[in-house]
Amino acid sequence: MKAKGQHLLFALVLMISALNFSGFFVASQTAHAASTIDVPQVTIPAKAGLAIDVKSGQILADKDSQQVLPIASLTKMLSMYLVLQAVKKGQLTWTQEVTPTTDIVQLSHNMELSNIPFETAKSYTVKELYDVSLIYSANAAAMALADVVSGSQAKFIDAMKAQLAEWQIKDAKLVNVSGMSNSYVPAADRYPGTTETDENEMSARDIAVVAQHLLKDFPEVLNVTSQTKIAFHGTTYPTWNLMLKGESAATSEFDVDGLKTGTSERAGDSFVGTVKKNGFRIITVILHADGRSVDQQKRFAAAKTLMEGVYQNWHQVTVLKRGQFSKQLPAVKVTNSKQTKVASVAGKTVKVLLPKSVKASQLTYKLNNNDISRIAPIKKGAHLGSVEMPTIGSGYLTTEQKQSVPILAKTAVKGLTWWQKAWQKITGLF
Repeated sequence: MKAKGQHLLFALVLMISALNFSGFFVASQTAHAASTIDVPQVTIPAKAGLAIDVKSGQILADKDSQQVLPIASLTKMLSMYLVLQAVKKGQLTWTQEVTPTTDIVQLSHNMELSNIPFETAKSYTVKELYDVSLIYSANAAAMALADVVSGSQAKFIDAMKAQLAEWQIKDAKLVNVSGMSNSYVPAADRYPGTTETDENEMSARDIAVVAQHLLKDFPEVLNVTSQTKIAFHGTTYPTWNLMLKGESAATSEFDVDGLKTGTSERAGDSFVGTVKKNGFRIITVILHADGRSVDQQKRFAAAKTLMEGVYQNWHQVTVLKRGQFSKQLPAVKVTNSKQTKVASVAGKTVKVLLPKSVKASQLTYKLNNNDISRIAPIKKGAHLGSVEMPTIGSGYLTTEQKQSVPILAKTAVKGLTWWQKAWQKITGLF
């Protein structure tokens, strides 16, 4: 009896010790890895290309999108982003007048480039210069805006580089504000350390980052990029974007409303397009379209092929609904309860683009911080953690855009009573 009593006393001591520290211990938990979904391949007739969903940054088609290539006047998307930013901050007004420098006026008369000729000592409004920079890709206009925003071409290029760095773009090469070959830039405006043969270069992926920021931060840009012509001091100039409604490369299938063309000997014929259809807007990037140099339609044909591939193969699907149970969501381990797990529900509604051949039920989700369980009692709807969305094809444009979804407790979980804890500890010893 004495030995039995000692054993019982020892068990009670261990039990009390365990109760005192039970709140500090959590069970490990494993979860299935998030699924990776194969996607249909789309032919992109260009040196490099990319298609993304504007809202999420999800990549829908990709060809050598990380290859750094000349970009020509696609540069102006970044230049005009900084102009829009300056207007938003109150550093510029649309009606503010700008007088181009003598060098810029002289450059504006070079018809080897896309230009609108300026008059010496004449002023133009910021809005006029902004519009012709985007619609007619006027190089001298972009340079005049750079001077008024930053005080000089070099300082504006520094601002462009700083903006790219903020967006985590590291491989870009910028030598001028408009994207033309550096040989055309007046010596006084040439960026320090650059040569006549230098040209702006970026990857299709980085160009897509710029375009996405432009559309998300300043969606009003489409009011300008959708215009097919621009009247400027008595002369009307046409757009270079021949996919716009009424232009020669337009199609009834896609109501294209932007964004920017780029052309040079090294960049070839390049184009960033955007269109909204079936409830989602995409950006397409074509760098150096395949085809004969005299074919002015080839970049638009390449963009059309890319748009067709996206909208034929992808659709928007609600894969999770807030508060609703899904068998694809993992249960979360529970301690201090008779239950060992609690089912989870999504903390928000999630829509993604899926290949039409893939069902939402094929997706699996990975718990973030999956080495931690939850301690009862747990209220219904309590936050349990989050799950990582599956990788669909090439994933997202940037790592920051990969979605994480909060999960909540589907039901309440009761905690153990003091006597249940005591009994659990005692029975566990024998």
